[in-house]
Amino acid sequence: MVFAKILSRYLFYLSLLLSVPLAISIYYQIFPEFHPQPSSTFAFLATMTISSTLAFVLWTIGRNESFAESPSRRESILIVVLIWIITSIISSLPFSLSGTLRPLEAYFEAMSGLTTTGSTMICAKAYDPLTQKEIPIRLTNPHVPDKTYIYWGTVAPIRDPDTNLILYSGVEAVGKALLFWRSLLQWIGGMGIVVIFLTVLPALGVGGKLLYQMETTGPIKDGITPRIRETASHLWKLYTFFTLLEIGLLVWTNQEMTFFDALCTSLSNISTGGFSVRNESIASYHSAATEAIVIVFMIIGSINFALYFHLLRLKFSRVYVPDLFLFLGIAVLGCLAVSSFLIPELGVAQAFRQGCFQALSLQTSTGFFTANYDRWPFAAQMFMLILMFFGGMSGSTAGGIKTSRFYIAYKILLHRLESIFRPDSVRKLYIGKNEVDDKNALTVLSFFCIVAFFTVLGTMSLVLDGIDPETSLGLMASLLNNTGLAFRAAGPTESLAFLSPFSKIFCTFWMLLGRLEFFIVLLLFLPSFWKNK
Repeated sequence: MVFAKILSRYLFYLSLLLSVPLAISIYYQIFPEFHPQPSSTFAFLATMTISSTLAFVLWTIGRNESFAESPSRRESILIVVLIWIITSIISSLPFSLSGTLRPLEAYFEAMSGLTTTGSTMICAKAYDPLTQKEIPIRLTNPHVPDKTYIYWGTVAPIRDPDTNLILYSGVEAVGKALLFWRSLLQWIGGMGIVVIFLTVLPALGVGGKLLYQMETTGPIKDGITPRIRETASHLWKLYTFFTLLEIGLLVWTNQEMTFFDALCTSLSNISTGGFSVRNESIASYHSAATEAIVIVFMIIGSINFALYFHLLRLKFSRVYVPDLFLFLGIAVLGCLAVSSFLIPELGVAQAFRQGCFQALSLQTSTGFFTANYDRWPFAAQMFMLILMFFGGMSGSTAGGIKTSRFYIAYKILLHRLESIFRPDSVRKLYIGKNEVDDKNALTVLSFFCIVAFFTVLGTMSLVLDGIDPETSLGLMASLLNNTGLAFRAAGPTESLAFLSPFSKIFCTFWMLLGRLEFFIVLLLFLPSFWKNK
């Protein structure tokens, strides 16, 4: 089968990619004085072996197939879904084999990284101050005082061998190679696993175009060049440039930020992912300059990357699209709305500094935080919840419904209202210079219905599993929009380690649904999809 050979080639490249965190792990193992956290060298080496072995098995199965035989639409759908599932399994192995997380939690962490959600299972273990024995964590949110979550932490702290005092806890107690791997997963998932694959795989003709369209987010999926492989290559060059630029700016403007921190922050930021190497996220750097740079690249990651390509080619007319102005307009209004509710408590300067950062972090689905917004006024939290659903532009790394879909829905509404008193008029619907036909318009409206349905279904399922309604609703909005930040028990300063095994599996699937925008995953559950025509 042709998809077996495609998957084998992909797993081979994934094995090569694993050599980067392996090298980092070996480096810190050689110099343990700079890295008291546990080594993960064996975990990455074992993962590379497993990935390479699986690649060889799949290559053996499909060795007689030719890449000239483009995969069909059905095979393209299967390839995209299988790549995401298999990559998440392989990517989870370093977390589990190193003993950092249990297998189910490790798979959640890997899927959270690849979908750029940014939710985490990493949680500092709690110990009795007298006996120093591990004890369960008891979490009671002030907003929901009648509900207490009892669960165990996942990561042991790093202690001073002489005084037994805790040096590092939580995410800071995790090895740097694993922290880099988490951020790298987000960077890969931000632009798309399949998109990067298309830059190294020999041209797949129509099949390559189908693969690209299956994974690209939003209703507008035009390539920036006639050849899909060339399009993917240009996108990754832009993506890499912005990443390197942010690394340089972070190091230059904040002398207290190490190169490693700047690297991981940039990988997570341009991908609008949100994984941080610090327990307090961006707040731990105490730098207005760092926050400003992060905000700028949140916005850059949330804008359609094709627009940057048009700018480089001096095609300025191609940049003036309604989707861009709608995204920027919502961002400005969101910042003003959230910040205005914080002025009485924080003052004007701090209100806008914290309010703008959090509003943009949630709208762009990045997931960094600089304050515990779960203690902010309810009105500010309500606007932040709404912003999560708007998201960024089509063709960006941001999650959410996408502003282009809201614009299309608005134009459809105007068209229907006008047809009431002008039934004979014929009007075409455009997004910039792209015409949206009735088929695509119906798809957009269906997307809104699907988001509403799965938000309600997910919230009810978590409530039935014993999670309070406020946490459940915020968590569903976070997972489906790949935001990472939520409210109450899943607030910015907490992890999702309190979830039951059922909820962990459930939430992992919900993240995948949101990243692949529902349709291609739901197709797998249609009996007609598997029938031979």
